[in-house]
Amino acid sequence: MPWPAKVIRQFEKVPGNPSEADFHGPYNRLLYTLFPPDTDFTVVPRYMLGSRESADFLVVLEDKPVFILELKPPGDLRYPSSRETADRQIRARIRDLHGDCPLPVLHAVIAAGTKLCFYRKPRGRRVEPPLVDAHPDLETDMAPRERWDCDILEDEGARKFRAVVEEIKQTCAVL
Repeated sequence: MPWPAKVIRQFEKVPGNPSEADFHGPYNRLLYTLFPPDTDFTVVPRYMLGSRESADFLVVLEDKPVFILELKPPGDLRYPSSRETADRQIRARIRDLHGDCPLPVLHAVIAAGTKLCFYRKPRGRRVEPPLVDAHPDLETDMAPRERWDCDILEDEGARKFRAVVEEIKQTCAVL
């Protein structure tokens, strides 16, 4: 089991055919497990203005952003347009926040249900994974489904997520 029982129980409470809101509790529990309240980190839930289907969690260190987790309903993975919208939104959040990030890399994740897509923005470089350019004559999948290549509840997804959190914590420790 990749996470403590308290975290797993929160994910098990998510109903079938869930909305993005059904994942607020599980990810809130997960982030508070990884960034406990007795540390210098604060987990801040944020809701996008004008959107009922876009929320994120921002992890801050002394009011400076160090990690973004954007939530989307799992059904969004099915549609290229929904994935493209999510990709545009996270890139905009990264663009808005990276200048305030005290770390050399701002990390972000889009969680579509339990499926994860990882982003990183090294200072002075472009966001990774790279933006997919639209082809003028062909339909282009701007945010390929393959980018959501792991599940937070499986060992590989938990390992990747923990690795990002550890990198953030280690880098913050030397600030």
